Amino acid sequence: MKISKAKKSDIEAIISVDHVAAHDESRRRHICEWVSGDSTIVAVVDDAVVGYAVLEYTFFSQGFISMLIVAEASRRKGVGTALVSHLEEICKTEKLFTSTNESNEPMQALMQSMSYEPSGVVHNLDDGDPELFYFKKLKGNR
Repeated sequence: MKISKAKKSDIEAIISVDHVAAHDESRRRHICEWVSGDSTIVAVVDDAVVGYAVLEYTFFSQGFISMLIVAEASRRKGVGTALVSHLEEICKTEKLFTSTNESNEPMQALMQSMSYEPSGVVHNLDDGDPELFYFKKLKGNR
């Protein structure tokens, strides 16, 4: 598996991995913006994009993983862990945050396995599915 910065030529492959982008024009626009803004990384196996993640600094000026998607066929194979680990290495702040819906148990398990701490809950973003926030203090980052 290779983790690298996403390029414009990766956009179609990223969209094909993202099940929401298939039917959501807004998500496709966001993907184009994230890639153009240099905030997206991809996981590639056998020359195919199998996952992507987005690292931004718009959450109280802290590192924030705003998106993490792994292709269904590539789940439970270390792709999510590799993407998050890479973001931890390149994050410019000493704190890294992310969030997921309460219904997303695989993401919650990933956060626990990578020593992220619960950091709060926000209700009313998605009806009936609160957003759970996680945090990790990174060593050696500014």
